[in-house]
Amino acid sequence: MAEDTVLMRVMRRFASLLENLIAALIAAVFLLCLTLVILRYVFSIGFAGAEEVMRFLFVYSTAMGASVAILRGEHIRISVLVDALPTSIAVWLNRLRHILVMVFNGYLAWLSISWIGQVGRFRSAVLDVPNWVVQISVPIGALLVILFSLAVLMGGERPSVQREDAQESQA
Repeated sequence: MAEDTVLMRVMRRFASLLENLIAALIAAVFLLCLTLVILRYVFSIGFAGAEEVMRFLFVYSTAMGASVAILRGEHIRISVLVDALPTSIAVWLNRLRHILVMVFNGYLAWLSISWIGQVGRFRSAVLDVPNWVVQISVPIGALLVILFSLAVLMGGERPSVQREDAQESQA
């Protein structure tokens, strides 16, 4: 985890709020799915638009979840090379990784905003909600990833979770 700076404390509080929101969204998806199953198989009735609502909630939870994973150091990565290198080099490679993640997500946000401008006016099939309402989750998620990556870069970061675990188990 990153050093305990004021920036990192603020970012961890923000991440905690996002985690609670994500948990609420996932709980809503679960409860909605459970309700649909009960309605369908017990009462033989359906709930129009519920599948779209679940999909919309899942898309938002995924976009926000990726950003929180960056701050927590739990985002998908292959660290075999970094773990094999000396700590001084590993620190610089981790910084480079965060910079590349920010560049990629900046490009993703830029492309997605253009994409939303082209197709966001269309409406969802059942709920008749403009598609941009869901599609905007892509640039929001990308910008959150950039924010958290920047915070990690500015707040400092330990080289690798795996290396820390290995050192702790040897002690």
